[in-house]
Amino acid sequence: KKSGGFGSYEEPAPAASTGKEEDTVHSAKMENALKILERLVNQNAEDEIFNDFKYWEDASDQFREGEGSLLPLWRFSTDRTKRKQVTALSWNPQYPDLFAVGYGSYDFMRQGSGMICCFSLKNTSFPEYIFSTESGVMCLDFHPQHPSLLAVGCYDGTVMVYDVRNKGMRPIYSSSIKTGKHTDPVWQVSWQAEDLAKELNFFSISSDG
Repeated sequence: KKSGGFGSYEEPAPAASTGKEEDTVHSAKMENALKILERLVNQNAEDEIFNDFKYWEDASDQFREGEGSLLPLWRFSTDRTKRKQVTALSWNPQYPDLFAVGYGSYDFMRQGSGMICCFSLKNTSFPEYIFSTESGVMCLDFHPQHPSLLAVGCYDGTVMVYDVRNKGMRPIYSSSIKTGKHTDPVWQVSWQAEDLAKELNFFSISSDG
């Protein structure tokens, strides 16, 4: 099923000034500075992993014909995703350190809310962004030309589009019964290449078509 019609996305307009003196501690500049500082602390703490993993070699591999071993580097997790299953993963096409993880459940008897976490290799201790969904997430796909746009398919048949730059944490597009919402779980979503009209469209696949 092809979803679209929400046109080209325009970046949200900046909030109007209230005329009050800006709170430096809770300002956007302070938030950005703290994020950079947290990344630096984590990279210093994991310096050996960042620099030495490319030279790692398991000596026992020479005795395993056609087989090898993998070295686990990082474990990405958060308390908010406990008891949820990882159902989807998508790497960002423009930022090679960033990837999105979808959480849900394949057990139709144990369905609940879902979650999307965007992790970065620059900060392995906590997600860069967290989005909550009413239904479990089943699939994800970043737009190849607009890397901030993330298409999401859910267990209840809903498809959504999030802009990870938008701090409102709400989707900029969500399907409904009027727009032809799926009745079965969405198993795959994929962005369509931009057409001449520059409209943003994506395809979704479900058991109902």
